[in-house]
Amino acid sequence: MDSTLENVNFFGTDGIRGKTDTVSLSWMDALKLFRKSAVITPSLIELAVLSFTTLIGGTAASTYVTGSDGRDAVNDNAFVRAMDNAFAAGGATVYSLGTVPTPAVPQYQLLHGCHGAAMLTASHNPSNQNGIKFFVNGKKLLPEGEISDIRLSRIMYEKALAASQSGPSPVSGKSSSTGPVVQAEPAGMILDTLEKNIPYGRMKGMNFILDTAAGAWTRYADAFFAGHGLCFRRISEDEKGYNINRNCGVAEIEGHEKYTRAQIPYSPAIVRTLFENPASYGIVTDGDGDRGMLLKYDAASDCVRVYDGDEEAYLILGLLDRSGRLAPASTIVCTLESDIMASVSFAGRFGCRSLITDVGDKWICNCADPALSIGFESSGHVIIPMPLQNGQTLLSGNGLLTAALTALALEEGLESFERGFSGTYYTYFVDKHLFAEGTALFDEDAAMLSAALGPALASAPAAIRDGLTFERRFFKDRNVLSCAVLKDGMTVALIVSRNSGTEDKNAVYLKCVPSLTDVLRPVAEALTARHRQAMRNADRPETAVARTILNAIASTGRFALTEEQKKDPLTTSVLHALERERQIKGDGTVFVSF
Repeated sequence: MDSTLENVNFFGTDGIRGKTDTVSLSWMDALKLFRKSAVITPSLIELAVLSFTTLIGGTAASTYVTGSDGRDAVNDNAFVRAMDNAFAAGGATVYSLGTVPTPAVPQYQLLHGCHGAAMLTASHNPSNQNGIKFFVNGKKLLPEGEISDIRLSRIMYEKALAASQSGPSPVSGKSSSTGPVVQAEPAGMILDTLEKNIPYGRMKGMNFILDTAAGAWTRYADAFFAGHGLCFRRISEDEKGYNINRNCGVAEIEGHEKYTRAQIPYSPAIVRTLFENPASYGIVTDGDGDRGMLLKYDAASDCVRVYDGDEEAYLILGLLDRSGRLAPASTIVCTLESDIMASVSFAGRFGCRSLITDVGDKWICNCADPALSIGFESSGHVIIPMPLQNGQTLLSGNGLLTAALTALALEEGLESFERGFSGTYYTYFVDKHLFAEGTALFDEDAAMLSAALGPALASAPAAIRDGLTFERRFFKDRNVLSCAVLKDGMTVALIVSRNSGTEDKNAVYLKCVPSLTDVLRPVAEALTARHRQAMRNADRPETAVARTILNAIASTGRFALTEEQKKDPLTTSVLHALERERQIKGDGTVFVSF
């Protein structure tokens, strides 16, 4: 018995994720490996699926639906087989959609009344990682409740423990009572959804550049744009599995508000293409397709603007309002990652009631407010309630739909809200156990914020200084450290620190009105510096590779990838992380200090 696993929640912000290894392990050993090194094996996927069917009361008469983002092709679909066979164990029927965008899975579940559903994906993460998301009634699981991440984790542990006490644990493969795995054809459903929700007739004459992250939207985006005679060019590669999110997709764009002409050599391919084609709209999705962002060249500032989830939601709501489809007294839901000005702007422009929730679209998808008009977070998750033909409502992000509607809104003259400052400061390759409620680092950070914010606010510009106060803020996730700054009782800034639930990184977020940017940015940067000193995991191979790259740049001024390194997922993932930390910048081959 390993008591260190007994009360662990194996799920993060969006399901289970980690680096992949196809080694055959017992269930208990698979749990131990995941807990220690965040490595996912087919045995772990099998255990998670079987535990999920137990959680929701699955029987031989149950039906399930599965999908994947295509990256498992590099493992000869070993993880897909583990998922499908585990669902089919005991005689249940599985409808496998193959490579599809994530929203297709809950939509199929709702349309066909499937008992459970799962999507095999690591979203925007590199190809050497994978994961799984579960759905009940078209919605993701929350951490707590009767059907929850915590209960599912408990069942996983109990099954692994029981198997280890009775002999070798089962490993992936069919059993004698396995039910059928039916290869479903989802293309009609996916394209029909786009056709019903994107007014493509009004998009004639617009030009589009597509970056589908070499992922799940690739074939369907091509089919939709070509099928309706829209002018487009896709610059991302065809999906091969190994190339998903590689130097493309939302992961390369996220965190940027704009790209200047001086940044062209160090910009993603779609940015360079938009400078060359300034009349075009750039649509960017992530690997599994539930997130999307829009890019557009702005002649006045000679830069490429990035419209993130906050702005996309505002512009899309403008389209709904203009068409008379926005109900009065509606509700919008955003997460604490969103621009501090978002909720204020929605209330002022559309009269919406605003709710702020924890990070992750699962909190939006589980919003029970019948007046919900739109939900969003800055990462590009935008949830537009979508009535289905059987009376159900789909609440799932659709990155292609989001970006396309945003492009139409801009084309028809709608404008975004005035942005506040949004800064995200990452620390990668961390030991996430070091930062949680009750740990020394967490408590020291809280004390540091309290000590730093008083003097910082005292130095604020005179026009805003009077009436400024600060306070701790608490969310449902108690491992989130947050302080709010208030002006006469209204929130004007948030400093938030939290571990990612999908990657081995910590982030410090600063969201504030523009006049407080220079006052609060040093506080956020000091917190980040502490994390880069205290949280790096010295046992991770990525940490050693990062040190080698940074030392090379420090001594020679540059780091140039060899042909062999270009094919090495470890090296490329470290370079991506250092770019996201804004320690380096590069053109994909040669990298220099940021």
